[in-house]
Amino acid sequence: MPETPTFGRFVEIPYDRMTPDQQEGYRSLMETRGVLPGPAKIYVHNPKLAKVMGPLGAHFRTGYSLSEREREIAVCVILSAFRSAYPTSAHERYAQTSGIPSEQVEALLSGLTTSFTNQREQVVYEMAI
Repeated sequence: MPETPTFGRFVEIPYDRMTPDQQEGYRSLMETRGVLPGPAKIYVHNPKLAKVMGPLGAHFRTGYSLSEREREIAVCVILSAFRSAYPTSAHERYAQTSGIPSEQVEALLSGLTTSFTNQREQVVYEMAI
């Protein structure tokens, strides 16, 4: 077992082993994200990038006109094309937490046809596909 946590080919840097610039980048990411999931920790290796990615990511998580359900519908449709394990797993949970029934989440992530009774959600789904 590695001495430090890993995420695929990426080896995380423990906070106490980060340079002062990396620690500052880490704190910047935490301020804007609140949490730092596995793949996002790679930004800590490049502190300048970390300071930019936090606000950029926050922009895409707030300030839009979609409800959480609508956002998850669109994200799941897009993820179905890429089949990337980490975001698919994360957004499967987010979609279910937002109230989308499990059968519909499965259809969205599998690229299968589904429909929504809410007209706005149906439009989001159709635009995403």
